[in-house]
Amino acid sequence: MSDDEGAMVVVPATRTYLADEVVERLAASIGSGAWVAGTRLPSERGFAEQLGVSRIVVREALRSLAERGLVEVRPGVGTFVAALDAAVAVRPLSRYIRHRHVDAEHLFEVRRSLEPDIAAHAAARADPAAHEALRANLQRTAGIVARLEGMQELTEAFAWVDLEFHQVLAAATGNPLFEMLLNPMLDNLLDLRRAGTRVPGAAKRAYEDHRRICDHVIVGDAAGARRSMRDHLNTVEGWIVAATSAGLVNDGEPTRHDATAEAEAPEGGPT
Repeated sequence: MSDDEGAMVVVPATRTYLADEVVERLAASIGSGAWVAGTRLPSERGFAEQLGVSRIVVREALRSLAERGLVEVRPGVGTFVAALDAAVAVRPLSRYIRHRHVDAEHLFEVRRSLEPDIAAHAAARADPAAHEALRANLQRTAGIVARLEGMQELTEAFAWVDLEFHQVLAAATGNPLFEMLLNPMLDNLLDLRRAGTRVPGAAKRAYEDHRRICDHVIVGDAAGARRSMRDHLNTVEGWIVAATSAGLVNDGEPTRHDATAEAEAPEGGPT
């Protein structure tokens, strides 16, 4: 780490930078490893002089980098390169899914390719701590399902504990890339989870599917875990198609929920 701002030279561009151009240039320097975590960046004035832009442009760029989790602003001290973790790394993918109109069909197509293998790898590699995490999740899920009955606060609780099951399973593989790829998709299906929980029998069905997957994982049955996850996702996708046609959900987000939609939509799992 160095406080010597003059040693951190950025070659000026041949034209005036816009804030997003500054962001991309600085993000590239951070991503390449030229500036490691903990490095103190030049002041706004220093960057403005090096890049040939106004301090306002630099300020906007640094704010954007902070929102991405790439830099940390310490008031009265300076701006520093932040340590990159998985949560930060997947933010661009999560934003892309959210803002590029990726729908539930797209997400489930990828999940069908990814999650059966996640379940199989978890069965082959999960240690006792992972087994305990899965059991604890199922215990919480069972408690919520038993008291659900359409209560809004429990609907929200089930949506989160349902998401957690898939996250715990991905973590059990020991491969951090599975978590990084899966989490943005799960996060963007949260509204669908909420809608799905309101379908009669959906939460109970999802819990039973998760328990079946967990049983295979704990005994090390990779083929069984893969098959159960595939069946689970196929069931859920079938539910989404029918529920969307009934007007209950639209591209993975709830639109309306009435007695007619409930009667028409089949039982299925939220995730």
